[in-house]
Amino acid sequence: MPNWCANSVVCRHNDPAKMEALKSALKNDVFFEHILPIGQWEYEKACSVWGTKWEASDISWMHFADNNNLLIDFESAWCPPEGVYQTMANAGWEITAYFYEPGMGFVGKYVVDSSGLYEESYNIEDEPIPAELVERFSIQNMYEGTEYELVDNGDGHYIVKERIENVD
Repeated sequence: MPNWCANSVVCRHNDPAKMEALKSALKNDVFFEHILPIGQWEYEKACSVWGTKWEASDISWMHFADNNNLLIDFESAWCPPEGVYQTMANAGWEITAYFYEPGMGFVGKYVVDSSGLYEESYNIEDEPIPAELVERFSIQNMYEGTEYELVDNGDGHYIVKERIENVD
């Protein structure tokens, strides 16, 4: 069994037909294969093309008519599907994709802007984590009942520190 990576993608396309086609695929629990088809699944092919070994699982999504965004939440094996995001970027999709893999302790996001696709990735144990990511995935809950805690360091980031008990 793989470690599961939680993903949350906000996306939009100016072509209504592309939006409708993606919504239709999502209704059938298909995401990666719709964006970046590989045909019959093969382990090596899925890993090299999608960046993860299986199609998205536990897909849920919502369409926001006021700004024409789709919010897609899903899990992927091991890591986010970077190949899928790159293909979406190349096809004119606007994307902000968040990911969190608690087993290996990393979190981050991909953003597509006019200069292309870029990634921010953080190792939870070793780096300050932006509050946006901590709050999106409730990462502080990971430390409940442990000897460590996630502490706001006052500059919009959280860091892991050893829990200090109050001594009276």
